[in-house]
Amino acid sequence: MSLKFALQLFPSILLVILVACIIIPACTPNPNTGQRVAEYNKVLKDTARIADNQKAAEGLKAFGTFLTKISDKEYVRQNTGVVYAPDAYLNDILVTHHGAEEIKAYFLKTAETMTSYKVTINDTASAGNEHYVRWTMIFSAPKLNGGKPVESVGMSHVRFNKEGQVIMHQDYWDSGLNIYGQIPIVGGLIETIRRRLEK
Repeated sequence: MSLKFALQLFPSILLVILVACIIIPACTPNPNTGQRVAEYNKVLKDTARIADNQKAAEGLKAFGTFLTKISDKEYVRQNTGVVYAPDAYLNDILVTHHGAEEIKAYFLKTAETMTSYKVTINDTASAGNEHYVRWTMIFSAPKLNGGKPVESVGMSHVRFNKEGQVIMHQDYWDSGLNIYGQIPIVGGLIETIRRRLEK
């Protein structure tokens, strides 16, 4: 093969590699949603204990403060082990983490990727050992939405142990629109799918 022919073929090879890099990951099997739901249900069963009302109220206040300060790395380092139980469960829709140390590492990594972050606690509600925190989040990250702010609303369902620490934390928010939807190309695909589902 001559050098001239190889140079002419090079752009086509690059295009094939690029397409493969996009298509192959998109064709991988979806995560096992049944397994995730089973894990969530097991956590609900395992954390059914009722925290003392006073401890739960203190824990709910500490949790709300924690949410508003996730971008403060020093605060996260000092307070994750205070707010979360050593064996806490966290699922924020994108990922699942177990234990205060793993949760702390996750929040520290999150803080590093954000250029700005603000959470406003809109309201809270409690029924027995079930506590709900409704929030609004505005954040920026260089790889999302061209670095411009992304706004989202969501809710955290939490349970507390007898010491008033978070033992279970399950978030509900639209990660498809607010994270994946902000990534170039992927966002366009999500929008196309959303429009088709609306018809």
